[in-house]
Amino acid sequence: MLQRKRSLHAFQGAGYDGDPMKTMMRCKSCGYVIAEGKLKGGCPACGVPRKMFEPWTDPVSEKRRALFEMNLHPLVIHFTVAFTASAFALSLFSLAFPRFLAGLATNMLAVMTAVLPITVLAGWAAGVFDGKIRFRRVTTPLLVRKMVTGAAVFLETLAAAVLLFTLGLDPLWVRVAIAVLLCVALGGVAILAKIGMGLLGAKFPG
Repeated sequence: MLQRKRSLHAFQGAGYDGDPMKTMMRCKSCGYVIAEGKLKGGCPACGVPRKMFEPWTDPVSEKRRALFEMNLHPLVIHFTVAFTASAFALSLFSLAFPRFLAGLATNMLAVMTAVLPITVLAGWAAGVFDGKIRFRRVTTPLLVRKMVTGAAVFLETLAAAVLLFTLGLDPLWVRVAIAVLLCVALGGVAILAKIGMGLLGAKFPG
């Protein structure tokens, strides 16, 4: 199972262009997949000789493969992770150095906190789309867990944005509340990333 996941993931950068007539080869040692025409002396991943390769057929249809290779969900999630971590760091800065949080720093925190719920919502929608493409339904246990966790992260980041733009940063309790909300949201993002890594190579065939 592990080698199958490696195969499905590895071939994306190994010369596969969706041509069903192109012969693909799979390393029996590590699971790396590469186009036969690009296979030289040995496995580019683990270094075993060419004789360790065997013919491999992509179990996913060309249309679905094209959608996978757009990488919509991973791309959106990168923004979510970066914005969540940055906003949390700035919220801690506002607690440690309240007198210095002015001008550019304040504007950065405001912008990131405002954009964060939007990126989380976009990531949630992209995740639902990706799950539907991969498994043809989104009611499996892990996908449901991802959707619930993603919804919680959205509400946490939205609450932080509402606090910031309605009360400002002057009350200490507001800065503490924003930091706590963003900390919990960052934990949720970490959970989503862990689940996502486990699903990265999993796809319903056909």
